Amino acid sequence: GEAVVPVANCDVKEYNSNPKEQLPFKEYVEYWREYIRNGYRSSRGCLYLKDWHLSRSGLIPNTPALGIAFPEQDVYTTPVYFSSDWLNEYWDAVAVDDFRFVYMGPKG
Repeated sequence: GEAVVPVANCDVKEYNSNPKEQLPFKEYVEYWREYIRNGYRSSRGCLYLKDWHLSRSGLIPNTPALGIAFPEQDVYTTPVYFSSDWLNEYWDAVAVDDFRFVYMGPKG
C-alpha cells in the first residue's frame, strides 16, 4: 500500500494528454472505492492508475516517483501467450527502460 503510483486525471487534457500526480497506492485504492460508492463521480475527476512500473528489473534504482515499486521481486509471471516479448528483449538488453506497465481504474 505504500508504493507511490502515477495517476492520470482523465477529465483534464493538457497538450493532448492527461496530467499525472503521484499517490500512495493505498490512497488511490481508497479513491477508487469512493468513486464507485458515489455513482462513478468524484470532485477529483476520473483518476486512472497509468504507466506504473510495478517491476522494472532494477534498471533505475531508488526512484519511487517513477512508480517503480518492487524492482527486486518477481511479482508476476508473463502468460505464455505473451512470452515472445520482442520489444522488451531489446530494452532489457540496453538497460534503459521497459514497457511493462500496470493500468487500472474505474469505468468512465
